Amino acid sequence: MFGDDTAVRDLVAGRGVHLGLVTSVLAQRYGDRVVVEEEHGTPGIGTGGIRTAVQVEDAVARLAAAHEAAGRREDERVLVLLGNRYDILLHAFALARVGAVAVPVNPRLQANEVAAIAGSSGARAVVADDDVAAELRDHGDLADLAWSTTGSDDASSGLAGWLGDHPDARIGPVARDASATSLLLTTSGTTGTPKAAALSSRGLLSALGRLVAAPVGRSVGPRGDRDSVVAALPLTHIMGFSVALGTLCAGVPLLHRSSFDADEVLTLIEERRPNVFIGVPTMYADLESAGAADRDLGSIQLWGSAADAMPADRARRFQRYGGAIRVAGKARGTAVFVDIYGMVELSGAAAVRVYLPSPSERVDVPSFAVVLPGIEARVVDEDRRPVGRGKEGELEFRGESVLSGYEGREDAGPDEAGWFATGDHARLYPGGVFQFAGRSRDRIKVGGFSVFPAEVETDLREHPDVADVALVGVPDDRLGERPVALLVPTAGDVDTDAYLAWASDAVAGYRRPQAAFIIDALPRGNNGKVDRQAATDLAVERLAAGADA
Repeated sequence: MFGDDTAVRDLVAGRGVHLGLVTSVLAQRYGDRVVVEEEHGTPGIGTGGIRTAVQVEDAVARLAAAHEAAGRREDERVLVLLGNRYDILLHAFALARVGAVAVPVNPRLQANEVAAIAGSSGARAVVADDDVAAELRDHGDLADLAWSTTGSDDASSGLAGWLGDHPDARIGPVARDASATSLLLTTSGTTGTPKAAALSSRGLLSALGRLVAAPVGRSVGPRGDRDSVVAALPLTHIMGFSVALGTLCAGVPLLHRSSFDADEVLTLIEERRPNVFIGVPTMYADLESAGAADRDLGSIQLWGSAADAMPADRARRFQRYGGAIRVAGKARGTAVFVDIYGMVELSGAAAVRVYLPSPSERVDVPSFAVVLPGIEARVVDEDRRPVGRGKEGELEFRGESVLSGYEGREDAGPDEAGWFATGDHARLYPGGVFQFAGRSRDRIKVGGFSVFPAEVETDLREHPDVADVALVGVPDDRLGERPVALLVPTAGDVDTDAYLAWASDAVAGYRRPQAAFIIDALPRGNNGKVDRQAATDLAVERLAAGADA
């Protein structure tokens, strides 16, 4: 199967390439071409943080053997609780190779949050860094899972120890169904319970596989062999996972950083001269605060942002900070800026808003949003009937990248015709061009991360002095929105400072409220549900009035 270009053609066409096979195909395609650079190597395997396509495949083959030896089997769901290293991707590939399904999880989540994800995904096993395992493995339901630890390079136990004892053990490519679930990424919803989105290899690679077709070393991008991408995105999030998978498919080096530091990234751009940076709006705000306007960022020809709406004025400024796109050897205006729309249920990106190069600061070339190839979009009314062109309604998508459903849930996901309702509102025009008209009030965007109030409120109501709570998002220049809690006390008063300290232990950092206010009753509509808009307006008023939080 891998003696000719058949697998490469299948990957480009989105046919029959399972996640467990993709690194073998890409090793065949790119050989000793460097595809990733980061600060860390893989425990038990080494190679430092610089890997070629062949070394990535070898790491996957060895990790697959270690997982099989640890007892991982076909269709088993496995939590992946690792620091934000490229290893998250490698373990996902390796688990897929033995037929298991990786469930990448942010290790900074609280134990109760990890337990909820384990329950929703049906996980029965965990692979975790040693420090994470030491903190979580004895907690409640997590104690019943089968734990494997990564171990350090000189460890005598864990996966690193096994790899050291079995240096020749490898599992090669195995044919598997590309339409079957090969990755579970958890999302949230309005029910207060995390949902595990079932993503197939075909869906994950339906668009990214096309990147393999670009000629290597000649015109992979504007600068051929010198292309590279800088990103410091969480690999447990669909955006970070898609960027890592996409750069691997393209054979373009990913300069991955496990955490984002604005000054470090600016220095990296100046010294390494990459031509692509991909981040979230909060990162761009931090880059400007760190002095982006005064740094040499002229190597960047493409800026990418996702996970939340990017302010248009900031996008235009970064276009000018970057370098000119060259066409036929001549500089053409400013850098390109791409604002990416996607979500885990769509296996990543579904549409992009493109800010084309402007010939000068005095000329503002209009931006536009378009649906990506292979995906259909429509806008519907409250009865899910398509509305006329240019009329506002809820945005829905259909295509191979749309998830098949949520693990263990038959009451959510796409409808029988394959349409998935995003909860966002838009106006659609001919040619797949559309304009956003706002998003559902049931979602808060904090630094690019989606926070669904109902899920967090379930935890926030556990405080004995609180009868009810509403979590809302208020505008924030850096984060986009920041969470604020409106509290209804059980009796008397609530010490809001003590409550916020308690909440910091109950929910993860980006989801925890940053301010809290006492109110007599939550605003509700005629249907009895919390009026999110009225609650948000109330929180904004209280903040503006300078009330203590």
